[in-house]
Amino acid sequence: MSSSFAGFGFLLGYIVLVGTASFLEKFSMKQLNPYQVNFLMAIGMAVTAVPALWFKQGSLTVPTKALPLGAPIGLLMAVGSICFVLALSELPVGLATAISTSYVLLVLFLSWLFLSESLSWMKIAGTLMTITGVALLSWQKK
Repeated sequence: MSSSFAGFGFLLGYIVLVGTASFLEKFSMKQLNPYQVNFLMAIGMAVTAVPALWFKQGSLTVPTKALPLGAPIGLLMAVGSICFVLALSELPVGLATAISTSYVLLVLFLSWLFLSESLSWMKIAGTLMTITGVALLSWQKK
């Protein structure tokens, strides 16, 4: 039970930190281009990931056998981050972040397809509500 509690605490931290950072990214683009913002994000990730890895395991090693899956994950996240900051440079921050949450739908589908996770009526209802919520948050009246 305490493990779940910690997990939800980490998710709360993620929501607050990434939400605040996404909001601030828009302001930073008055002085920086999207690629510079993404570069600074990469530096921030390295500055935090290196000490965290060292603290957790006492070294900076990563198992070689994990690289065929781990490296593409890092690449996908990096390219996704660039796509997000480019979208943010062209769209209102509320619109870009609302639509970006649609990745949850892809995760749900891939989890069902490849991990055999159940797709209960509750998850289907949640999916439909997510699509509806994103549509409502994205609705723009001219």
